Amino acid sequence: MKNLFCLAALLCSLSASLPTSAFSDTDACGELLPPTRIVDERRALSFAKGEGRYRVQFNYTGENWTHADVAAIKVDTDRPIAVLPMQYTKPGRMMPGAMVDGQSIGQQWNLITQAEMAQRLCKLGFVVFTPSITDFGENLDGYQAFEHFIAGLHKGNRRVQTVLLTADAHNPNVQNPLPGAQMLVTGTNPRNTAWENLIQRHIAPFYERVSLGNRGARVRGGHSDVEGSSAAWHPLIERAAEYGPTVTIMEVSRAIDIVARAGSIEAGREWAAPLFDALALAMQEYACQDDLANCE
Repeated sequence: MKNLFCLAALLCSLSASLPTSAFSDTDACGELLPPTRIVDERRALSFAKGEGRYRVQFNYTGENWTHADVAAIKVDTDRPIAVLPMQYTKPGRMMPGAMVDGQSIGQQWNLITQAEMAQRLCKLGFVVFTPSITDFGENLDGYQAFEHFIAGLHKGNRRVQTVLLTADAHNPNVQNPLPGAQMLVTGTNPRNTAWENLIQRHIAPFYERVSLGNRGARVRGGHSDVEGSSAAWHPLIERAAEYGPTVTIMEVSRAIDIVARAGSIEAGREWAAPLFDALALAMQEYACQDDLANCE
């Protein structure tokens, strides 16, 4: 592959009186970032959340959780785009994540996986977004804005993949009866099985090597695991998948299994490195399928 630029995209600040606005800067790698635009389709949108680079505009009524009525966010690039969300909050906040030895590790593990995947995808030529729930508020309103931000990127661009790597809790529940490694995908929008299968082929050797089962791709049902059911939804996935189904929450494994095998959640950074490598290469392979000129 060519020596591609390391890119990370920043969202512009939007003036409500203008249909579009743009922002560009440099990232930690020192590379020039492509400008981004919020396209409001010349219509009124009720909510504006986030500041500066992570501002988003959308409508939300609560009548349809799976729908994202959001302004498109256009990135001025011919490179593939990766979205690596940071959804977990600090212990004591709204979503602290799985517990291991009495400690909430959701945010710690999400920060590790976000940083490791961003580094790899940056080197592979992706424009990389790393939105965090903290950009919008660690509450229900903030989560809705966070989810709409991701949906806006999918709505505004052709080649976007959203992947959130988490560590599963070990306590079964109705929505997750079999905790462990799995790829949670859209339940109410058409699926992209070619993308799902490509990722699974790349990551299978890791799970064989560490002797952990991997359930593979499955619908993450809010109240149903039946594909196509109106009750089978996860808002972060469904709102983006309305505009493109290449979006997933991937449970690397149960959090207690990471600690047992790696020694600690922090040590999981090195333990899971082959998984991060495999996933990044799978995302690159998928992105290159319709853009061979940039992948030679």
